[in-house]
Amino acid sequence: MRCPRCSAANPEVARFCHSCGEVLVPDARRSDYYAAFPGESVRALALVSTLMPHVSAHRHHVYRLGLITAVGASVVAAAFGILPVALVCAGVALPGMLLLYLHDHEVWSDEPAYVIGIGVVLAAALGVGVGFLTNWLSDSGFLVGLYNALPTTSQLLEECLILPAAVLVALQVAPAIITTRPKFSHALDALVTAALAGVAFALAESIVIQQGAFAGVTVYSTDAARDTVIALTLGFAKPVLYATTAAFVVMRLRQGTGRYASALAIGFLLIGAYESAVATLSTYEQRGAVLTLLITAALAAVGLLLVRNEAHEALLADATDATRGATPTSYGGVCANCQVPLLSGAAFCLACGTAVKAMPKQHQRALRALHGAQG
Repeated sequence: MRCPRCSAANPEVARFCHSCGEVLVPDARRSDYYAAFPGESVRALALVSTLMPHVSAHRHHVYRLGLITAVGASVVAAAFGILPVALVCAGVALPGMLLLYLHDHEVWSDEPAYVIGIGVVLAAALGVGVGFLTNWLSDSGFLVGLYNALPTTSQLLEECLILPAAVLVALQVAPAIITTRPKFSHALDALVTAALAGVAFALAESIVIQQGAFAGVTVYSTDAARDTVIALTLGFAKPVLYATTAAFVVMRLRQGTGRYASALAIGFLLIGAYESAVATLSTYEQRGAVLTLLITAALAAVGLLLVRNEAHEALLADATDATRGATPTSYGGVCANCQVPLLSGAAFCLACGTAVKAMPKQHQRALRALHGAQG
């Protein structure tokens, strides 16, 4: 069977081209099968498979369960009036799951100290710095509300121009440093390191800005609904927004000035829209908090879709370049997701369509070793 896209020869039973990943099933579209996890569409709003693209199919539930548990713990803590605990449960959930993922799938390529030191520590330090900048610009604040009244024109300009620009620049520093190393130069490495830096940055920035909430950990009478909304905004929606914005921009960093400039513009709009919502809606108490959460969640959803499409296209392009002219005929190793044998040197699984570059890194090393031994 010849692939209609790249003309590569494939076995008659193939559902996907081993070379370019094209769908060989009649009346099917490639966009219906996300290259890193073909069980989902490219347009799916799936957090785990987007920020953790190397996750094998049988491990997805572990990370989903961890995030759901953290959400539940945060809601319960807020319901009992323990706001600091609610903020912590929400804030550490995504960083914790990302670190577990890095360990489980060896995404840090045997350099955990380097990746954590830059992707977490440096990013968090930058988050602290931007947090102090935010407090200085807004003359301090508490929780989501930075102003007790609608901001003045100058404050709004600072919130909508200066602060988003500072955040966008700071988000790129750590992943840009990590991806200068050849072993972290792939698009998925840029995605993962930017996501890790984004959530670490968001957590540190929120702690500095909302430091008043951590003055005590005692149970007190409060608005449980509003506290829950605040915890979800700061602990989940905002980190996802920061992570996806950073990933989208850093993935385009080496694709030419034009694509990088467009990514910067989009990233600035996403961060600016969030900061504008915080500045203008925080004075409306509970209603403003709910609206801020909804807006932040919508912006995070846009970021997820942008990153998924960018990762999908990068995997397809990478496979086309890597397998151009190759005609593997023997089988070597199996797919990490469906356990079906892979063609030696293939870029995609013939059965499920998973990109080899999106498989766990220890599995990729085993495949390279096997193909080297066969060669």
